[in-house]
Amino acid sequence: MDLPKSAASFIEFRDEGPVTKKLLETDRSTVTLVCLRPGQALSPFTHRRREAIVYCLQGGVRVTPGEGAAEVQAGELAFYDGSKQAGPGNYSDADAAFLVTLVRKKGD
Repeated sequence: MDLPKSAASFIEFRDEGPVTKKLLETDRSTVTLVCLRPGQALSPFTHRRREAIVYCLQGGVRVTPGEGAAEVQAGELAFYDGSKQAGPGNYSDADAAFLVTLVRKKGD
């Protein structure tokens, strides 16, 4: 078993673009850390047959699944259907870091 680590120990920012780090991958789920400087965003993507959970660790991020948008601040969660296109972005003045957990939908 791995020893516990602080999520903060994985956070890293780069001026040239977003930083993503896959922290865990199993046959049913994946956990990825995303670190964004102000104004940075991930290109829109989909994850078919997955549910997505976004947990903001630092700063704030806007998640735009489908036609809606959710602002998620440090300590908050957002849930969305991974088959809907989403493009998380940092539209604040501070660095943002968040975890994206993808879980296989029931029955898949």
